[in-house]
Amino acid sequence: MYTSAYLENDALVFRKLFADGSDAVFLYNCCGVRGIDALAEAFELIVLLFFTMLFFVCVACACFSLWRDTALLTVSCFLRICETLLESGRQEAYLNLQAPCSVEGAKTRRNVTRHFRSLLGNCSVTGIPNHGVRHLAVIMDGNRRFGRRTSMNDVPVDALTTLCDCILDGTGPPKPINEWRTALVSLLRYTALDGHRRGGEKLIEFIDDCLEFNIQMLTVYAFSTENWERTSLEVNVLMALFYFFFERIQDSARRKGIFIRFISPVFDKISPRLRELMRRVEEESRRHHPRRIVVNVCVSYSGREEVLWTCNRLLQRVNKSVPITNSEFMSHMLRSITQEWHEVEDATVLADRGGAEPQVLLRTSGEQRLSNFLLYECAYTEFVFIDKTWPEVDREDLIQLLLDYSRRGRRHGK
Repeated sequence: MYTSAYLENDALVFRKLFADGSDAVFLYNCCGVRGIDALAEAFELIVLLFFTMLFFVCVACACFSLWRDTALLTVSCFLRICETLLESGRQEAYLNLQAPCSVEGAKTRRNVTRHFRSLLGNCSVTGIPNHGVRHLAVIMDGNRRFGRRTSMNDVPVDALTTLCDCILDGTGPPKPINEWRTALVSLLRYTALDGHRRGGEKLIEFIDDCLEFNIQMLTVYAFSTENWERTSLEVNVLMALFYFFFERIQDSARRKGIFIRFISPVFDKISPRLRELMRRVEEESRRHHPRRIVVNVCVSYSGREEVLWTCNRLLQRVNKSVPITNSEFMSHMLRSITQEWHEVEDATVLADRGGAEPQVLLRTSGEQRLSNFLLYECAYTEFVFIDKTWPEVDREDLIQLLLDYSRRGRRHGK
């Protein structure tokens, strides 16, 4: 689109280098700037038509169940490529608008480029401004709605019930854990309950994005005490998915230096086998150094129960005549399931990672309420609500959140 301007500028530069009448400049001018533009535009049109045809062929294959997985993967990749090209096009257009169309203006263009590079001094290594978000909290809402919207099969109730009982009780035949996981995924695929599995996959991706943008602590709302009121089948499916997710994230934490903490004020309602796994994952991840991120997973969690539990714990103090301070009360927030054996070590975990109070709380699926999550901790937290369901959230949403937060003025009532 801006090829003509650049080639004309370069031609003038070549004239100065080779002097007027130079053969090189003569050949260069004979090429015809407009001819080059026409060829480039024709090539772009051919490529666009090819990918458009490929896109609709893949959509048709997906609709008629022909190579469904391959077709859906191709469509997804195509959409991501289009998004990337559009973003790069916007950036290129913006920079080109700053570029003058004369040789004398070339110096100005170089100065503009240097100015943009100087701005990167205030950015992180990823190019995102130093956002200031050390502790991010997320209410991962919308998994069920996503599952219902994308489901094509009925839920196999009897088979799922039997399988989940075997997984949670450990009463099934001895099999490698991968076989149990594969069996569960195959029963859930394309059903309304598959949204929960997709939500777990999204969390693993989201943790990687937080690592990339140097977020020190991530607190996620995985399962509330109110969620126990759902149907027994859905609760059992969630617990079985938690079991495999915690096994998987244990390996990921080992490789990436992640400290996994489980926050569960109503811990006893969780099945014994899952409780044991949660303790094991947390204890092992304590030994990971250097710690790149702390991930607090709130399971069987209630903000009110957390406050009540803290009050009861403070009542057990030896010296009851000393008034309770806000800092003392806050030190009992986000208390993990193994913290009582690591009081000295955990005393600085939250403080070193931005504190128990998150700078930003993100809620997905368009709902705009806390839903009993971090009631005490969110006194001055910034809230961000997006309409996407949790499985639909992507890296660009996190980038936008960080950019929005970096522009907000936080006065803390002053």
